Amino acid sequence: MLDDTDNKLSQGNYALTVIIAEEMATANLRDIFAQLQPENYPSVEFLVCSGRDRSMLDGVPDRQNVRIIRAHADSRIPLLWRDGIRAALADKVALTTAHCVPSQSWIKQLLAYPLEGKQVAVGGAIENVENDTTVGRVIYLLRYVRYTKSRPSGRVDDLAADNALYRKADILAHDDLLEIGFWEPSFHARFLAEGKTLQFDNELLVVHKNCYGIKQFMRQRYSHGIEFGMARAKVMSLTKRLAMIALSPLIPLVFTRKIMATARCDKQFDLGLNRDMFWLLVFVLAWSVGETVGYIKTVGYIKKEETKS
Repeated sequence: MLDDTDNKLSQGNYALTVIIAEEMATANLRDIFAQLQPENYPSVEFLVCSGRDRSMLDGVPDRQNVRIIRAHADSRIPLLWRDGIRAALADKVALTTAHCVPSQSWIKQLLAYPLEGKQVAVGGAIENVENDTTVGRVIYLLRYVRYTKSRPSGRVDDLAADNALYRKADILAHDDLLEIGFWEPSFHARFLAEGKTLQFDNELLVVHKNCYGIKQFMRQRYSHGIEFGMARAKVMSLTKRLAMIALSPLIPLVFTRKIMATARCDKQFDLGLNRDMFWLLVFVLAWSVGETVGYIKTVGYIKKEETKS
């Protein structure tokens, strides 16, 4: 197993780089690599991007085609993906997190996608582990309700980067976005504006196996909300940013209604919604407060920029 601080890195011509962002999910690493079986895929590079010391990543196998990319201790998943994308040696990169365990056919499926012409990305389905806890079930509902196997395969406007394949060059072409992390909604919007296409394949499967505790996930939602609000605000005028701040009390309502509307279309979510509603609202509120803080943080910056111009 190679670390990014080692001088000698593998210089093989890899067909694919798999990037696993590890944030508070070391417990899943052994199961993940049992499914990935890197020993059977010498043409595939595997990167584990984590803010943890390597001594805490004992589930990562010691192999020539497996590397650990060490990040700052407080790095969130989009920043971990960014570091992995920049370090990848292959032209195609597959993204996931240590909260998702892939199917045994995952690597073979990824290798089969050509990603030619206008097609810039392929994303897959995310199912939840059986007999999950209430918190794990709610986190799955909050994050992946739009990406279950019941979603039809075909061209789409959005994908979950937790189970997606991209052409690396298309991502690197937008370094202004990548600098603050790989936030897939921003990249997808750019790709679509360029006339490129996204594909969803419900047979490309990973299983969500949550490792976050309640406080950990609340902090994650809050900090992600801040980053999202700041990234979104950068393309808004000052007037629109101020309007978003004024309307921010509506964010939890809008967000929750969208989740519930999508969930009602999928039979697997019919049971337990009322029982899980409390934690759903708590997590949505944490995100919403963070998003509002993100808008507020950019107001002063925009005023300075407008003064300069």
